[in-house]
Amino acid sequence: MQTVTFWGATTLYALATAFFFVGMVFGKKRTSDWGRYAAFAGLFPHAVAIGLRWAEVGHGPYSSRYEVISSNAFVLVAIYLIATQAYRQLRAVGVFVMPVAFLLMGWAVSAFGVKNEVPIIFKSYWLFLHIGFAKAFGASLIVAAGSAAAYLIKRRDPERLKSLPEAERLDLYTYQFLLISFLFLGVMIVAGSLWAHQSWGRYWGWDPIETSALATWIAFGVVLHFRVLHRWSGKRMAWLTFVAFGFGMATLYVVTLVVPTIHNSYLVGK
Repeated sequence: MQTVTFWGATTLYALATAFFFVGMVFGKKRTSDWGRYAAFAGLFPHAVAIGLRWAEVGHGPYSSRYEVISSNAFVLVAIYLIATQAYRQLRAVGVFVMPVAFLLMGWAVSAFGVKNEVPIIFKSYWLFLHIGFAKAFGASLIVAAGSAAAYLIKRRDPERLKSLPEAERLDLYTYQFLLISFLFLGVMIVAGSLWAHQSWGRYWGWDPIETSALATWIAFGVVLHFRVLHRWSGKRMAWLTFVAFGFGMATLYVVTLVVPTIHNSYLVGK
């Protein structure tokens, strides 16, 4: 059942990606709307797959690469749908978001069969906050980067991506989602620090992931500093958003999954 629901979600995300691409190429808003419906439909079997895995292994989605990346894709699609319900003009940004979700599902399945028990220190409320905000941080950052990419396209040719708002509005959305991701990252770091104290008796140990997360938070702060205090906007902020995106993805997927650290010593199938 878990396999069926996982592949059902993956198929629907693939369909959503295809609908968004067709909608972008042919300028068909209705087709892009079908992409959003497919993404929404995919959340249900995806939630079932995550729930079945949770029940099977007895812990949340943070022990194997499959669990981590699959749940990251789920949060990404959920945040995209929530954001576009509030900001309807952003719906066509799905052309950048849904391919990422689909690729994450493909990456996750390579470790589908890997399972492991987790240490007692991972049964902590602070851990749930830490991991939850890490996933929300990554999802909101991808939406920010998608908005920045859409801004550059609209700035170059206002007639393209007709279902999206004007470039100035996309610039504002990019800033807003970047600010949200900055705040999520801050909460992630604080919750992780409190969990580290509870688990290892210290708040901070300059572990590679801790160091990378702090460097990313500082980089985001610098980018937002230019936006708020120096009034940078437009093309410069779009490219700075991509720089922040690079920092964030490196922390979430390179350092976390590749670099040996106490944080991922439990992570199987990495």
